[in-house]
Amino acid sequence: MDIPSYQIHNVLKVYSRQVSQTKMIERNKSLGKDSSSDKINLSAEGKRKAIIEKVASDIVERITNFGPQNDVDQEIVNQLKQELGKDIDFRQKSDHQFVFNVMDENNNKVKTTLSVEDTHFVIQRLDQLAKAVVDKNMES
Repeated sequence: MDIPSYQIHNVLKVYSRQVSQTKMIERNKSLGKDSSSDKINLSAEGKRKAIIEKVASDIVERITNFGPQNDVDQEIVNQLKQELGKDIDFRQKSDHQFVFNVMDENNNKVKTTLSVEDTHFVIQRLDQLAKAVVDKNMES
């Protein structure tokens, strides 16, 4: 069986690299430095908060782009509707205004817009409600 010289060269090069990296790691440890591959340890509560943040932001994005898609989304939207006292149809216009429909006392649909500042409040509250629901669902 013939082994080409370039394969032997590649094996020696990889071995040499591993040896030099091991020496560097040992040298850093002896000097009291951590190796270049630092580890980040999150507590269980930190991991939980990170998961809640991610899931809540996904829910808010889904609701604001497509409206409520499932029971959890609808629960959050219903809480927000109750707080605002209005039915909300989530849609965003390209002119950076938040547009939603409100049902008036005669059950007629009325298109309403919010300024950018008001939109920020609604989205922020929607995010808070989503986090509360995700947190509650994680406990059960």
